[in-house]
Amino acid sequence: MTTAQLRKQAKEQLDSLPPNKVRVAVEFLGYLETAASRDATAELLKIPGLIKDVEEAAKHIKRGRTKNWREVRKDV
Repeated sequence: MTTAQLRKQAKEQLDSLPPNKVRVAVEFLGYLETAASRDATAELLKIPGLIKDVEEAAKHIKRGRTKNWREVRKDV
């Protein structure tokens, strides 16, 4: 089943639910969305040296030591 078909099926099921069950469904979808975000954050935090690099970049930005992205590679 394609994603589009699954979304259509989910919408049909959601439309048939009573209001109190719609609230539960929305809360569950919110939970799934938050869990996916946590998983992505955990993956990023596994990158060695990422936090140090981000902190260093923030210092460069604060000091104005940046380059316009358009000037970094003109062939892009």
